[in-house]
Amino acid sequence: MTDAGISVSHKNTRARVTAHEFVRETLREGILDGSIPGGTRLVQADLAEQLSVSTTPVREALRDLAAEGIVELDAHRGGTVHRISKEELQEIYELRLVLEVVAVEKAAERITAEQLARVGAVLEQMQAAHPTADWVMLNRDFHMTIYEAAGSPRLLAILRTLLDTSVMYVSMALKTRPRAREQATRDHQRIFEALSRHDAEVAAAAVREHLEIPRSVLEVDLRS
Repeated sequence: MTDAGISVSHKNTRARVTAHEFVRETLREGILDGSIPGGTRLVQADLAEQLSVSTTPVREALRDLAAEGIVELDAHRGGTVHRISKEELQEIYELRLVLEVVAVEKAAERITAEQLARVGAVLEQMQAAHPTADWVMLNRDFHMTIYEAAGSPRLLAILRTLLDTSVMYVSMALKTRPRAREQATRDHQRIFEALSRHDAEVAAAAVREHLEIPRSVLEVDLRS
């Protein structure tokens, strides 16, 4: 188990509404893009020093991330990044396979021209992205932008939790399957084109096939 070390390059550069939000989003992005891996210790005092804030917003941020299930709090003024098991990941992808099909079918029926343009914009960013971490985060945004168009807030909230938990390991699948990103790009294009035609059947089939790529994470030793 290692302690978190957050470099300046990984600090969240968005507008800081509050120190609490800044810390939460910085840690959240680092965890989700894999730069702060599962099992990493998050010590309040160390994080406060690295991010130039007091310990109060760090403590609040860790509580938020614990509520999302990606950090486990301890009694020693800190926490640990959740390390998912193969069994948990298997369950997550079984749920995603069901719920994302429902969401994309709804989205295909309801998506507006403006929403479709947003999906297309994310797709273009993904195609231009070089670092794996950037691509992984854009991959999440691509799917969430589509599912927002489904018009089902409760379904969206469930999918956000499932995606945030599994996205930490998508980069592992890409490393073990060099051609996975190339296949994913084709899948994304197929999904986008189906949405453009409001073709729910093809969109659902494309999502089913697409989810077979990150499922390869299950073949990776998650303890490494």
